[in-house]
Amino acid sequence: MSLFSFLNSQTSEVCTAAGCYLERNGGLVSFPLITIAGLVDGINPCAIGMMLLLVGYLVVFANKPERVLKTGLVYIGAIYVTYLIIGLFFYQSATLIDASPYRKPFNLALALILLTAGLINIKDYFRPGWGVSLGIPEVSRPFLMKWVEKISLPATAFLGIVVTLLESPCSLPIYVGTAKILAQSGFDFPVVLGYLGYYNLLFVLPLIIILVLVWKGKDMVVLEWEHRNKRYMKLSLGLFLIILALFFLVFS
Repeated sequence: MSLFSFLNSQTSEVCTAAGCYLERNGGLVSFPLITIAGLVDGINPCAIGMMLLLVGYLVVFANKPERVLKTGLVYIGAIYVTYLIIGLFFYQSATLIDASPYRKPFNLALALILLTAGLINIKDYFRPGWGVSLGIPEVSRPFLMKWVEKISLPATAFLGIVVTLLESPCSLPIYVGTAKILAQSGFDFPVVLGYLGYYNLLFVLPLIIILVLVWKGKDMVVLEWEHRNKRYMKLSLGLFLIILALFFLVFS
């Protein structure tokens, strides 16, 4: 028996409130939920900021605009694969926890983490720069800049992997909550994999749009949009995190 068959057989014996709800309404609830979660997660300022830094360096400082498309695609591809692997890890972890006696304490702890992250993001909308913020650690920025300046394809792929890991304070709360819901859904693993693949496509969609716009010479438009809407990105992240937190508090 494979690991995923074992996990499915274990979770099928445990019908959580969220699990039963999603089993009855899975087709109606999950697709819209995954769509909204992936889009909201994708507009996080961390990933967008690093994308702008990379393509901006190619265009302005390195004076190599012809490399923007290829380098950007490698960077986005590395983020997609890394984030998909992270999602599978959290899905498996959540599936195992759901089959254990620690399910309810874990759901409560997850709800509190999501709620805290949501309130911090909403705080950043009203009082940016004040107190604790979720983002790529400042101490890592010189290290990341060194890899941006290398502008080789292997260095860009490595940069995408590292940025995905370092931006976890921004993006992981929504992703973990989504993986937890999928673990409680009762779906077979191929369906879950399809949902995670779709989620990650939506996650990198804003980066693809930015890449195309910069490639077409619209870099100033992108920079102005990012500067004007950064607070609204934080607000949307915060509100969705609070909704996820309430979901786990009500249905777990």
